[in-house]
Amino acid sequence: MVVRTCASSSMSAPSNLFSACRAYVRSVFSSVMARLLGAAKVCVSGQGFVGVIVRRFAVSLAVGALTLAGVGWMARPASSAPGPQEVVTRTVRPGDNVWSFATSITPQGEDVTKNVDRIMQINNMSSPNLRVGDRILIPSDD
Repeated sequence: MVVRTCASSSMSAPSNLFSACRAYVRSVFSSVMARLLGAAKVCVSGQGFVGVIVRRFAVSLAVGALTLAGVGWMARPASSAPGPQEVVTRTVRPGDNVWSFATSITPQGEDVTKNVDRIMQINNMSSPNLRVGDRILIPSDD
């Protein structure tokens, strides 16, 4: 420890010693704080500890999202019929609609809407609207 003394005769020895100690503690404190700030900057930067943790967390999130997307993609049901389907071609006449065609092939007591959906799927229709003169495919296997 370096003790500085003042050449002035107006200062007494205890206050001079106190000033020197205070100056020393201040310089040590400043040096320690500068080193701590430097270490904190390195930790927060891209090459430091926090940067590594943040990158690993981001990579983990990305891998998890891609895994879930892949599982969801693989779990989709097939959109086509299980095998060849026998169909009959009909020409739409005035008064015909998808419901009437579906009713004609639905057995008594069963749900007509399932056949409406089948007819729309076979014909790649987005709406059940028909135009006179259109040709549509009607399943005939039921």
